[in-house]
Amino acid sequence: MANPRALVKRRKSVQNTRKITKTMEMVSTARMAKAQVAAVAARPYARKLREVIGDLAGASVPIRHPLLTDHPAPRKAVMIVMTSDRGLCAAFNSNILRAAREFHKELKGRNLEVELIAHGKKAQGALKYAGLAVAKSYVRVSDKPDYRRAEEIGQELIDRYTRGEIDEAYVAYSVFKNLTSQVPKVEKLLPLAGLGGASGAGAAKKTGAGFLFHPGPERILAELLPLVVKLSIFSAMLDNAAGEHSARRVAMKNATDAADEMIKSLTQRYNRARQGKITQEISEIVSGAEAL
Repeated sequence: MANPRALVKRRKSVQNTRKITKTMEMVSTARMAKAQVAAVAARPYARKLREVIGDLAGASVPIRHPLLTDHPAPRKAVMIVMTSDRGLCAAFNSNILRAAREFHKELKGRNLEVELIAHGKKAQGALKYAGLAVAKSYVRVSDKPDYRRAEEIGQELIDRYTRGEIDEAYVAYSVFKNLTSQVPKVEKLLPLAGLGGASGAGAAKKTGAGFLFHPGPERILAELLPLVVKLSIFSAMLDNAAGEHSARRVAMKNATDAADEMIKSLTQRYNRARQGKITQEISEIVSGAEAL
């Protein structure tokens, strides 16, 4: 027979844990709402930016830009791996890291030197644990996506690409789909060859629309293409933040529900143990009275 006192102690421990998971669920719900609004709000801007570049690609004048040009015989690639700084968000981080490791193998299979940038403590720890060298780390940053940080990272990649120090750049992160779905993705940042070209040029040919650009397609692209790289990094930060809080909310809700079930089970076991003990005591009293 279970000890009623031990059951009470265990139930109290589960109740305390439930308070923590419920609080974390509520906090994640509030943060998720803000992060979701930010992630969704950035998408129309990014989409329109690509449409403009597509229109430029449909211009009659051939356009050349360093960021649109593939490097011959690529030797080195950079991959930014974005995760959260904290855990307790189910398989959110492990899914991103799995996608990053698989793509890392693909790059190595092409005989490319791969430089890794960790964005988030979980990425930093997991990559080092896997024996992969991390060139640069950004920690305590996943909760607060910052465009200035995205701009800094993007500008560094652009400068290194134009100098020929790197030949390709990628970012591994999680695309926020909805409250229960986040899809890991590895997105190409550089080069931007073909960005909007097919859709934009095709649209221009289909509609027969002609555009006049001022001060000119080259000047406009010189401003917009670096912005695409920086915005892609920032959008990845926003999606990751929304996905992290969403995954943590679901994980904490599941933990809270499991705690409720455990508390219910322990209460039933306690009641049965207490009832059995009372019955045993009554039987002992009756037996003692009969013996007298």
